[in-house]
Amino acid sequence: MILFIFLAVSAFQLIATCFAQIKYVVFNQDKLTDSLNGHLFCKRTYAEIGSDSTNFPDLTIYNFLFKKNIITDGSNQKVFQNFISFEREGKNLPVDILVTITPLTRAKFELKNISKAVANNEINIITLDSLLRTTAKDIFYATYAPLGIFSETPSLNLKRTDYKIVIKQKNEYFLVDNETLTESYFIGNGYMEPYRTNAAGIYPQSKNFSKQNYLSTEKLNTIKGGIIKDTTINLNNQGRTIAIDRFWINEPYIPFTKSAGLNKGNDWYAVEGIGDFEFHWDNGILNGNFLDYFKKAKLNYMPDKQLNTKLNLWYKTKKINGIPFEAFFEDKGLNNTNLKSIL
Repeated sequence: MILFIFLAVSAFQLIATCFAQIKYVVFNQDKLTDSLNGHLFCKRTYAEIGSDSTNFPDLTIYNFLFKKNIITDGSNQKVFQNFISFEREGKNLPVDILVTITPLTRAKFELKNISKAVANNEINIITLDSLLRTTAKDIFYATYAPLGIFSETPSLNLKRTDYKIVIKQKNEYFLVDNETLTESYFIGNGYMEPYRTNAAGIYPQSKNFSKQNYLSTEKLNTIKGGIIKDTTINLNNQGRTIAIDRFWINEPYIPFTKSAGLNKGNDWYAVEGIGDFEFHWDNGILNGNFLDYFKKAKLNYMPDKQLNTKLNLWYKTKKINGIPFEAFFEDKGLNNTNLKSIL
C-alpha cells in the first residue's frame, strides 16, 4: 500500500514537472480579438486545412496577428530604432507581427481536457504579451544580424517546437498534445527583392518571383532571399479585390536550413517548416504544405523544392474560424461562383 502511494505521488509529481517545463499558448476560439496592456491589438484566426493525399492528415493553423500601433516612414533605420524602443518598453510595435502555431502528426491528434490543471495554475501558460515580446526579439535579430551590426550572431527561434497550443472553448481548455511547430514573421511594407536575405519578413507588395522558373535555373545562389512571393490570387467581386498571396521559402543562413548538395552546394531548402504557403494580410496564413516537416519521418521523401518545383499546395483551406472557406469570403463581398472559378 505504501509502495502504491509512493508510486502514485511520484507519478503525480512527474506529471506536474512535465507541465511546468512545457510552455503553452492559449488560443481563445470564443474571443478572437484581444488588447494587450491597452497598447497593442491581437487578432486570432484558425484555418482548417485538408490534405488531398492519404499520406498527410488534416491540420489546423492557429494565427496570432499582432498589429503595429505606430506609423513610421518605413526606413530600415527608423524601424530598427523602434524595435529597440519596443524591446525596452513593450509599447510601440513598429511592424505587424504574425505567429502561427500548428500541431503536426503523422497518425492522429491527441486532445486532452486540462481545465483543472489550468484552474490550479499547474501549467506554464505564456501570455500574449510574452509571446509577442519573445517573437519580436527573434524577428529583430533575424532582420538585422545579416547586416553585421551585432558583435555576436544571436541564436534565433523563428521556427520552434517548444510550445504547445491550448484551445479555449466555453471556459474549458483542451491541449493538442502533439509535436507543434511555431513560426514567426513580420509583415513588411514595400518590396522584398530575392537578393535580400531575410528569414522573417513576408512582403505582400513584392514582385512575383516564380518558384518553378527560379528553381529551373543554374543561378540559385543569386536568390537566397528567405520568403519569396510566387504569385497573387485576386478574388474580385463588383470592383472589390481581396488578395491571397502565395509564398515559397529559399533561405540559407538560419539553423533550420541546409544544402541538398545537388547544385554545387547552392540548392538550399528548409529542413522543417511550412515550405510553400498562402497568406491573407488580414487573417494570416490560411494554407501551407508543411512538406519539409514531414521529411523527417519519411526516408523516401524528397525536399519540397525537388518533389514539388511548382507552388502546388498539397492542402486546401476548408474552413476559417469554423466557417466554410467560400462562406467566409462571401461575407466580405464575394460570391461562390467567382470564388470557385478562381480557385
